Amino acid sequence: MNAVAVVPVVAACLMAVASVAVAAGPASGFARGYVDRLEQAAKEDAGRNDNDADSTGGSRADKSAGEAHDAQGGAVVDRTAQVADAEAEATGAGGATAAATAVRVRSRGLLGALPQGVLAGILCAATLAWGLNRGEPVETIIALPVVALLGVAGSVDAVCHRLPDRLLGTAALWLVVAIVGRSLVRLATIEPAQVALWPASRALLCALGVGAVVFVMWLIPASGMGLGDVKLCALLGLWLGYTAVEFAVTGVVVGFFLAGLVAIGLLITRRAGRKDMLAFGPYLAVGGWLAWLLAVA
Repeated sequence: MNAVAVVPVVAACLMAVASVAVAAGPASGFARGYVDRLEQAAKEDAGRNDNDADSTGGSRADKSAGEAHDAQGGAVVDRTAQVADAEAEATGAGGATAAATAVRVRSRGLLGALPQGVLAGILCAATLAWGLNRGEPVETIIALPVVALLGVAGSVDAVCHRLPDRLLGTAALWLVVAIVGRSLVRLATIEPAQVALWPASRALLCALGVGAVVFVMWLIPASGMGLGDVKLCALLGLWLGYTAVEFAVTGVVVGFFLAGLVAIGLLITRRAGRKDMLAFGPYLAVGGWLAWLLAVA
C-alpha cells in the first residue's frame, strides 16, 4: 500500500476525531457559559432599568404634585399627579423594553456535551466520508474543524439568537492558517507566484464581498439580520471562496433559501408569527456545508 496515499487519509480521520472532541468539550462548554453570561447580563440590565424607573418616576411624581398643590390647589394636584403617573409609566417602559429585548433561551440542553458530540460526530463523519470518497483528503482536513465549530455556533444561535465571536473567530483563524500554509506549499513547488497566491486572494475577496453585501442587508431594519450573520457569511466566503466564487455565493444563497422555507412552514403551521425572529445562523451554516459538498464533488 502506498504510504503517501495513506498518510493524508489517516490524518483526516485523526482530524475528524479531534474536531468532535473539541465540539463536545471546550466548544460546548464555552457555549453554555456564553449563554449563562448573556442571561445574567440581561437580568442585571432589566433590574437596573426597573430600579431607575421606580426612583425617577417616584421623585418626579412627588415633586410635581407638591409644586402643583402649593401653586393652584387640589384640582390641579389631581391633574398633575396624572401627568406624573404618565411620566413614571414612560420611564418604566425602558425596563419593559429591556425585558422584551432580553435574551430568550430555548432548549438549553442542546448545548450539552453529549448533544454537541453527537451533532459534531454526524457532521464530521459525513464530511469525512464525502471528502475521502471524492479523493480530497486535504480539503477534508481543512473543512472538519470548520464544520464542527459551525455546528456549535449554529446551536447557540438556535438557543438564544446569538453567534459567538469566539467560535466564528476560531474557525476563521484556522482557515487563515490553512490557506497561508497551502499557499506556501504551492510556492515551494515552484509555481508562479500569481498562480500560487490567487486562490488565497480569491478567498479574501469573497469574504469581504459577501460580508459587505450582508452588512448592507443588516442596515435595513426589516431584514432581521444580525451582525453575527454578517460575520458568519464572511467566514463562509473565506472558506468556500478558496475553491471558487460561485461556491461562496451558493453557500449563502442556499442558507437564505433554507431559512425562507422554514419561515414559511412556521407561518403556515402558526408556530410563529410575522414579527417573530428567526435564527439565520443554523441555515447559513447548513448552506455553507452543502456548498462545500458540491465544491468537493
